Amino acid sequence: MTLATDETENKEAQKKKPGNRKVQDRKGTVYTLTDKVGEGGQGMVCSTDLPGVLIKIQTDKNPSKRKEWARHIKWLMRQDFTGLNIARPLEIVARPPSVNGYIMELMDGLESLEQSLENSFIQLSENEDEPLQGFQSTGGLKRRLKLLAELARTLAGLHAKGLAYGDLSPANIFVSQSVEHHQIWLIDCDNICISERAGYGDVHTLGYAAPEIARGESGVNMSTDCWSFAVIAMKFLSHTHPFESGIAVEDGDPDVEMKRALEGELPWIYDEDDESNEWAGSGLPLDILTTKQIRGLFNQCFGPGKDDLSARPSMAAWADALDAACALIHGCCNPDCGISFIFNSDQTCPFCDTVQPRQNSVLLKHYLINDTGSPDEPRWIKTNEVQVINAGQRVDFHIGAVGTALYRESEKICTLELGHDGLILKPSKQGLISLQKTGDKKLLQIKRQHTLKSDTRSGNAFGLHLRMEDHSDFLSHPVWTFIW
Repeated sequence: MTLATDETENKEAQKKKPGNRKVQDRKGTVYTLTDKVGEGGQGMVCSTDLPGVLIKIQTDKNPSKRKEWARHIKWLMRQDFTGLNIARPLEIVARPPSVNGYIMELMDGLESLEQSLENSFIQLSENEDEPLQGFQSTGGLKRRLKLLAELARTLAGLHAKGLAYGDLSPANIFVSQSVEHHQIWLIDCDNICISERAGYGDVHTLGYAAPEIARGESGVNMSTDCWSFAVIAMKFLSHTHPFESGIAVEDGDPDVEMKRALEGELPWIYDEDDESNEWAGSGLPLDILTTKQIRGLFNQCFGPGKDDLSARPSMAAWADALDAACALIHGCCNPDCGISFIFNSDQTCPFCDTVQPRQNSVLLKHYLINDTGSPDEPRWIKTNEVQVINAGQRVDFHIGAVGTALYRESEKICTLELGHDGLILKPSKQGLISLQKTGDKKLLQIKRQHTLKSDTRSGNAFGLHLRMEDHSDFLSHPVWTFIW
């Protein structure tokens, strides 16, 4: 082999490296591709020499498909994604002409959910001494629920605009690298479409696509988004797949049973009426990671929703359930465990069986007080909303209840913090709060920071009344009851 041949091959190899390729958008901005971030059925996403700027490049060589894809990208650029964490196309690649792509922005400090899942799963399967180390190092249960709640809200917002995301998978979801944060962004949004996209089953991610897509009977739509989200939620929470992690797949012919699993011919692993594909024991049990409400949504999606698309829970229902679960997180006091868990009446950590000291938390239950004075209507109306405050934790209370869409949109009334000295109550500028001891008709209005001292904690029941400064138009007001 001659030196000239060597040099030619080296040049050809360099051309294939993303870091050696430059592209230019229609405004004349030049970008150097530095690394491949991800790759899917329609192309690859590359990082660039500009911070927070990514480029999606379509790899399909079919001229008609390239033209159709470019037209779709221009349509996406005209859509309003305000308030949604979606890395939308900002500009189109103009040069070289052979490159069909677009430019998008993504904040720094993110990694794909696929990478986070892989890191946690490796620890769970290979670290026999500390199998939960990977689960905890990626944020534990609390962060998982918060990330999933953010993802559900983003998808619910997209669906509210009449749009479906399309090929939803962990590779298209980016999350904060720091476990202290729970930012989520959707990238690779060129699958977003109105209603149902044609091209049945041609673009999907194996294991996350709805059964009707895997069978080639449907294009993507909002219902297929809801299915993919439920699969992602289950894998992220428990490292199990709703169908692939069952005994039928594990014990049978892997090729045959896997195909049946993906096409919806097997029952899901926690099916209440059919145990032929029950959970095979890998990953973590779902019941210790979820509330009854969330398990109901899983059952609805993977049970009746397997064949009936209308039975699948909406993304808004998922968002509310996940927000409500976040409010029930209890931190384990065992230093050798430290994993957060869903509050239970025994206050026992399901991961290490440690019983938590009662003084380490306060449980608040939500009611509405009917202010109309009508004798035909009940005075106290109990809701299902619950809030746990752990030692050292500060929680904002809004006029809307946690676990509902109204919570984020409503005014903040006060902040509660469980400190070493006691329970600290601090009203906001626009909030009016009053404390009432059970059996006492008198309400103590709290105008500035007030502390219920730790040494007064003797099992008395209290009600915390929340009102806004101008509440003349309200027919009811929320009350949070707790024992102190």
